[in-house]
Amino acid sequence: MKSLEEMIEVEGLRFIEPDYASLVNNGEPAVLICEAKPEAGGARLLLDEEGNPLLFAVKNEDAWFATSWLFRDPTAAELELFEAADGDMYEEPREDIEAAFRAYFSQIVIEEIRPTREDITEERIDKIRSLVREKFGESVSGICIDACCGSGIGSQVMREIGASPIAYDNDPELLALGFKNGRLKPEETVCIDGRIASAYMPDAEFGLGIMFGQIYSYTKEIWQPIVEELAGVTEKTLITVATEEEAKWVKEWAAGVGRYLEISENDRDPIYDRWVIFG
Repeated sequence: MKSLEEMIEVEGLRFIEPDYASLVNNGEPAVLICEAKPEAGGARLLLDEEGNPLLFAVKNEDAWFATSWLFRDPTAAELELFEAADGDMYEEPREDIEAAFRAYFSQIVIEEIRPTREDITEERIDKIRSLVREKFGESVSGICIDACCGSGIGSQVMREIGASPIAYDNDPELLALGFKNGRLKPEETVCIDGRIASAYMPDAEFGLGIMFGQIYSYTKEIWQPIVEELAGVTEKTLITVATEEEAKWVKEWAAGVGRYLEISENDRDPIYDRWVIFG
């Protein structure tokens, strides 16, 4: 897979945005990058196959500064800056560009965050593998959104049956562990708030939420939007929780966005994934 630097033929690319979550923003990066004032030939534009601009970079002295247009439109000032610099345009498939963005910001987590201790046993992985194959099948294709992915158990088992995971969590230490043990891949993973996941995630064939919770009455306001966001962007959704009460809440929240999931008991794991909400 090409990196963003390789796509636009530069070295030492640095983003104005500090992390992936900041790619959905209020426009401040547009102001900051316009202050870079590139010299002639010191600008790059990366477009997808349909001509949509997704990355803008300018050279200031010996450094390349970039901003993302993945989730926002370019401003008039940015476009004028590119034209004034007589910049160069490059084109790559959007799917590859999005993966390269995820890899770029995941690398920051890999380099800067110390992984937490291992939290998954092989026995637990086998139990999840069995459950996932029962519900989704032995062989699938398409995107799977792995919500609140932790260290990546869901991504691993979905990848094994042929899906293409896109995973997210807001705990960088767990993500760092997933990168370390190989369950998560940088090009498939982002660190974001699951309560606004649809701002970043595409619609997907599959959705996975392994061991959501623990959900208490006083944390429902946190977990309800997480469930709604996952259910809202996926066609088939599998969520596990520890208690029947949590399962009923999850079912109710999914119904609120038009997804009618069924509750069943999972005898593989009486502790972590005892209750399954699927549909």
